[in-house]
Amino acid sequence: MATMMELFLETGAPRVKVERFLESDVDGSGAVRDMIAADMTNQLLEAFGQRQRQTPKEVRRIRARGAWEALDRPPRE
Repeated sequence: MATMMELFLETGAPRVKVERFLESDVDGSGAVRDMIAADMTNQLLEAFGQRQRQTPKEVRRIRARGAWEALDRPPRE
């Protein structure tokens, strides 16, 4: 299964342009990358019966914190 980045690169667009597109925030609601992640998260939460919603700004905040280093320890703040 290809990653989203691989699928974008298959279009022939240079990686730098794809990255610039994903980081763009056209209407002030969040970067395209964060909008995609929020939408995927919301669909997954809905499938589990959760009513909470994640916004692109919350996704950016979580992404900025960094990835979990180990399953039993949160990332350093």
